[in-house]
Amino acid sequence: PEWLRKVILVMVVVPSRDTVDHYRALKHEVEQLVSRLNGKFGTFDWVPVQYIYHAVSFNELITLYREADVALITPLRDGMNLVAKEYVAAKAHKPRGVLVLSEMAGAANELTEALSINPHDRHSIAKALHEALTMQEKEQEWRLRTMQTKLKNYDVRHWAKVFIQEQKKLMQSNHKRNQARRLHLPSLQSAYHQSSQRLIILDYDGTLVDFDPDPQAVAPDQELLDILEQLVADAHNKVVINSGRDRTTLEKWLGHFPIDMAAEHGVWMKQNGKWTQNPNLSKVWMPEVKSMLEDLVKRTPGSFIEEKDYSLAWHYRQIDKALGEKRVREFRDVLVYLTHNQDLQVLEGNKVVEIKNAGVNKGNATLAWSQQQAWDFILAIGDDLTDEDIFRNLPAEAYTVKVGLAPTAARFSLPGVAEVRSTLRRLAGIA
Repeated sequence: PEWLRKVILVMVVVPSRDTVDHYRALKHEVEQLVSRLNGKFGTFDWVPVQYIYHAVSFNELITLYREADVALITPLRDGMNLVAKEYVAAKAHKPRGVLVLSEMAGAANELTEALSINPHDRHSIAKALHEALTMQEKEQEWRLRTMQTKLKNYDVRHWAKVFIQEQKKLMQSNHKRNQARRLHLPSLQSAYHQSSQRLIILDYDGTLVDFDPDPQAVAPDQELLDILEQLVADAHNKVVINSGRDRTTLEKWLGHFPIDMAAEHGVWMKQNGKWTQNPNLSKVWMPEVKSMLEDLVKRTPGSFIEEKDYSLAWHYRQIDKALGEKRVREFRDVLVYLTHNQDLQVLEGNKVVEIKNAGVNKGNATLAWSQQQAWDFILAIGDDLTDEDIFRNLPAEAYTVKVGLAPTAARFSLPGVAEVRSTLRRLAGIA
């Protein structure tokens, strides 16, 4: 309220695609909103929103940049956003002003001295505007000068050079990594039926069931239960579920089957009907990391924390993928700092980041079964980065299967959950 009759928002809206129905409807909505605001708060000598619906000349634009005390730039998604950089550059002769920039703009990764806001959070925007309007001139100058130096150093030539270098690195990396070939079912069936000591290792989420925004909403359906029942009924099979899920959920969903399981990537292991805990695990690190994740959840509505016995997971399945990935980049370095002296490991999965004790992974858990005896048939199926440890720890002749098309250490691949279930049905002899 203290800014009434003191601040004017100048909205420059350049006409674009005005023949498209959706754009016309959006223009009408914006104009109605501006009209209501000006009608409610405006006075004879003050109008809170100056709405400009036409292109402005270069000189006019530069004048607006130079005179603006605050630049409020709030794209919901933007590859870079030149307007933010133009505003900073226009302040070269008079470094006064504050840039308030959406964290969803690519430029936000470079212009870190701007006030960063979540464009979906109006309270965050209001708070940033108040901070900008009350910021001391000395701080304004420091922020602008710092960003101007970045613009001079990281120009288009620098960008092109780095882009080409990174492309070369990516090409070299992809060349070294294996792209698994599609699993040939007849060959698999032949090897399966010719063997008598079989080890079958299966991930759960993304392998036996599709992902869901609610992790508890993917209990095994009747089809999956029938498949597992037939597989374990064969005395020649040892079936293992190797998952990142907590043991309580796995036991609730699958505990009635005579199968072995690894929970939380090997923190807990169930063999011959008995759960045992991996030794030498610590929980002293969890409060500090959880506090940091809770702050992340506050800044990212729709994300949530899953607390397990000896690990923490931050899920962002229900939010915009680009925002989730941006958050991961932001706190990755913080997590490395928090965990580097505590023997911890950070795992990035499918829209989830998990922090756990180092040395505990699905690959090491797999060794508990793969080294039990001389198996003449091993099948391992998984979809996640965490399953790569399984593939790498199995013998070269094992049938390792990646769900999806990403580069992998596995020998073979299947497109999705439906194909995994179809393959297991055929092996189990279910029509």
